[in-house]
Formats: sequence, C-alpha cells, structure tokens
Amino acid sequence: MKLRSRVLLCCWLIGFAGLTSAQNDDSIPIIFDTDFAMPPTDDALALMLALQSPELDILGITTVAGNHSLEQATSDVLRMLEIAERIDIPVHEGADLPLVHRVSDFAVKSYGSWYSDEPPTEPYGGFAKKKVEDEPAAAYIEREVLANPGEITIVALGPLTNIARAIQSNPDFAGKVKQLVIMGGAVASLPDGAGNITPNAEYNFWVDPEAARITLRSGIPIELSPLNVSRKSALTRDWYNKMVAVETPLTNLLKISLGPRFETDPDRVWLMYDQIAVASLIDPSLVTSEKMYVDVDDNHDINYGVSLGGSEVWPGAEGTQQMNVQHDLDWPRFIKMFIERVQRPVAD
Repeated sequence: MKLRSRVLLCCWLIGFAGLTSAQNDDSIPIIFDTDFAMPPTDDALALMLALQSPELDILGITTVAGNHSLEQATSDVLRMLEIAERIDIPVHEGADLPLVHRVSDFAVKSYGSWYSDEPPTEPYGGFAKKKVEDEPAAAYIEREVLANPGEITIVALGPLTNIARAIQSNPDFAGKVKQLVIMGGAVASLPDGAGNITPNAEYNFWVDPEAARITLRSGIPIELSPLNVSRKSALTRDWYNKMVAVETPLTNLLKISLGPRFETDPDRVWLMYDQIAVASLIDPSLVTSEKMYVDVDDNHDINYGVSLGGSEVWPGAEGTQQMNVQHDLDWPRFIKMFIERVQRPVAD
C-alpha cells in the first residue's frame, strides 16, 4: 500500500475513533534525521516547530552523532517526544561515528562531542520510558523510501552519515527520494558564507565531509539551508519573552533552558539554524534561494569539510549537482510563525 493511501486510511481510523490528529490530508510526509539534543539546541527547537505544524507528517525520527554522542541524541529525542505527547513517532538510532572522520585534538578542543562513547546524561524530567526501535536508521530510511517512491522528504539537520549510508546501500534509493532538505554548509560566494568550526567549514559538513559529498552528488533534489541564511536570524530576549508568554509543555521547556541564559546575558542574540530549514519546507516563501552547484572538500587538509558553490561547474567539481541554496530570510514572518506554532497546545 502506498504511503498516501496508508496515511488517509490511518486518518479515517483515527477520526472514526474520535481522536484528533495534528496532520491533514495534504501533509508532507517526512523523515526527521537529527543530531538531537535538548533545548536550547537548534535541533530541539526545529523538532518543536515540525511537531506543531500540520503541514508536516513526521513518519519517523533518525538519530546521528553530531552535537553530542549518538546515545545522547537518542535519549534526548525520546524524552522530547514524551514532553510533546507524540510517543507515536518511532525513533531509529543511526551512525555513532562519521564514515571516515575520527577524533582529533582539534575536535576535542572545539564544539561538539560526536566522537564520545560516554553514557547519556539524564534529560529534563528523567530518562524516557519510550524505547528506540530495533531497526537501524539507515535501513529504516532506505526501506521507507523504497516502499513509497517519490513521496518522502528527508529533513537532515545533522551530519549526513545516515543518508550517505542509505545511498551507498541501494543504487535505487536516491532516485526514490522526493526531496532532501539539509541544514549544512557555508557558501563563500554568497554573503555571510564563513564557517563556524574552521574558517570556512560549517559544523555538520565538517563532522562528516565524506557523507556530505556523497549526499550532495547523489542526484536527490536538494534544498540547502547553509549558514548564510542562518545568519539572517536573531533571537533576542524580546522575542524570547513573546515566545514564553503562553504556557505550554514546550514553552515551559524553553523557559528552563533559554531563560537562565537570557538572565545571565540579556543582550545575547541566538542564531537559528535547523529551525529555518524546517520552516522553509512549511512555507518556502520565507527564504530566498539561488540555484547553485555545490560540492564538499573531503581531502584531509586545510579545507576538510569546506563546501563550495558556484553558478557553473568549475574544474575539479565535475559530477556536482545543482540545488537550491538559501541565502536570505524574511525574519519577522519566520519568527512570528515560530512563536505561534510553539505556543499551540501540544498534540493538537
């Protein structure tokens, strides 16, 4: 049975039982691939937005090592689903290390602990009772996409290891994905294109450059949300105060995680990364994009993990594909939409 038919049947059965559903018949079926961590991380806020948006139907969540260890990502996202009252969404654990990249002194001294094998710390409210699924993330992604060709969008908000593994596993996989929305990269030929882990490399692509290169060259239709567009955002204390003015389980979690930080530093400005990638799927008019050819340097040298973009293919970039690259944002509309969504009752 095709995915759309199954979704319609499930919606009919749910309605027949007198329950409510956050999705509608026109919802976009997505797989949410994430190096998750509890708020205030961008992954957590992006999941809040996705969960509270009827335009999106989250079929499953897949975790990957990135911000922290794989174990931490999985533990945190399971607990987040309990807080959001969405324990119906399955969680599949993915790659605990990049394809090739291994820990270095620089990695240890820099942001992130993707290489860690430490047990997860206890999330807010305690460890989740909800359990992870037995099927590994890449196998789940591959199976779901092949069973529903041309229907599933993957939202990838961390290192692209799980996606690359699915691409490598089956030559038919890439041609069956409807779209891939990626938060990653920094394009120097566009404004605000510097890196955030090395001078020119963005963190997600730097953690697993080999996976990023495989994915960007796969032929999957891609919407790339790089640092360029993230730097058009500015979450200030005033916006935060508006956000938590309504009490819900999600805004209470934001009070606990973001509140103390704004109390310590009232003038702090937070950039929003993964949230923009999710929002651009809900409402593409929020961002301005440009068609570009984008590639990733996977040579183990000074440019490891650097993404490069151009209007035409350049020498050495043969085999790259053209994609939409976001570079500007309607910030007022975006933040107003974000606030309105997280203030909605959970599981509404």
